[in-house]
Amino acid sequence: MTVHRRSNWYIYLLAFGITAVFVVMAIMAFKWYLFPENTDEVDLNKNGELTKDFKPTAEYDFNIITMLSEGETDNPELFVMASYNAVDSRLAFIPLPAGISIEKDERTLTNIYAAQGGEGIINALENIFGVRCDCYVKLDRRGFNDIVTSFGNIEYNIQSTLIVKDGSEVETFNAGSKMLTAESVYRLMMKADFGEGESYRFNIVGDLLASTINQNFRELDTSMLDTFFNELMSAAETNLTESLYRSKKAALLNTIEYGVDPGEFYVPYGEYSDDGAFKVAETSIISVRQRAGLQ
Repeated sequence: MTVHRRSNWYIYLLAFGITAVFVVMAIMAFKWYLFPENTDEVDLNKNGELTKDFKPTAEYDFNIITMLSEGETDNPELFVMASYNAVDSRLAFIPLPAGISIEKDERTLTNIYAAQGGEGIINALENIFGVRCDCYVKLDRRGFNDIVTSFGNIEYNIQSTLIVKDGSEVETFNAGSKMLTAESVYRLMMKADFGEGESYRFNIVGDLLASTINQNFRELDTSMLDTFFNELMSAAETNLTESLYRSKKAALLNTIEYGVDPGEFYVPYGEYSDDGAFKVAETSIISVRQRAGLQ
């Protein structure tokens, strides 16, 4: 008599399913090693950290036009080009007179922004200095304070006692070394009357910004850079993109690890006309281009 065995196909199917689940779990657990992901963070490892064989090149250089206003809808009152040189691990702040004259019709930065916004400022400064400006960032007072606070206070030596009037508020900055908050930095840059002309004020502006970087950049790591970037994107009017940030991040981390006081400043010189317009001297334009890595 023929004996028919009962099929156990469902047992095999169940065993196959359980095995497949374990295989998928193993792949998910070790996916970084089995299938490394592509990333826009050039020359960084899977943890977003600097690779040991990273070599900075001029491809990582960038120029950002930063602008500062009192309120969110106000026109900027301060224009600063931030020029980063990856090879030299140098970030140069270049304050620019709002009355700087652009092209033959002598438009100024203030009325260019009012008419064309940040993109207009980029085009104008590329025209006068002959350097590529990668993006612009406009911060109001609140956004500036939030960003600088995320870096930390700075110790700064004030040359002479200053009384700064800010609306109905009056703040006294005594001569000597003083720990400055973000709000104090803003008031010194935007509200103080140093009584020695715009060029002197720009030296203070540049020195304050460079000091903010030099005294705090050592504390940054990859996650803190990401946090800073996200805070900047939330606080600013900007055409800066995450792709641009990720493409430059490795060089920034290299500067943090190996750079020594990367922050510096340069104040362009030239001539003021009777109506307050400012013409940058040709030799000063060359100096700006040198800091942008073009000379």
